Amino acid sequence: MSMNLDLPEEVVEALGPEPERAALEAVLLFLISEDKMSVARAGEILRLDRISAVRWYTSHGFYYPDLSKEDLDEELRHARKP
Repeated sequence: MSMNLDLPEEVVEALGPEPERAALEAVLLFLISEDKMSVARAGEILRLDRISAVRWYTSHGFYYPDLSKEDLDEELRHARKP
């Protein structure tokens, strides 16, 4: 799915050299903070392995593990994979 978003030039410039990636990461961080997505799922969307996803999350000032029920379920699913 694709979505177009009109942002002021100032905002786009503030997002840095990869504004699409920065905007996606901001949305994912918001969804995690609202308990609408797990860190594991956000990592999959960003094509990060499990450890890299946690590092990405904590590099934005968030504490991990701050496990919601969804995060715990996700951790258990990953732990059970052969």
